[in-house]
Amino acid sequence: YNGIAKISINRPHVHTAFTPLTVSEMIDAFAWARDDEKIGVIILTGEGGKAFCSGGDQSVRGHGGYVGQDRIPRLNVLDLQRLIRVIPKPVIAMVAGYAIGGGNV
Repeated sequence: YNGIAKISINRPHVHTAFTPLTVSEMIDAFAWARDDEKIGVIILTGEGGKAFCSGGDQSVRGHGGYVGQDRIPRLNVLDLQRLIRVIPKPVIAMVAGYAIGGGNV
């Protein structure tokens, strides 16, 4: 994309709700885009057209946070939100549909 990184949340079957794995993958993608000198701008979007992000997937929510495949509850979306705020490149949210809960970064 000629200097543009496009990062998509691709879980349209649940209105792009995130899980710990989704958030971990997004952290990796944002870190890669931050560190790649050829990338000048980052676009964040959700797939499916009905929701940009509907927040955390409530089907994996436990008392201490969202439970990943390792069965450990965590709120790693806070790490993702912090990374997006401090990244030294413009981050543009391409929002279509819902932007709810942790998905309203």
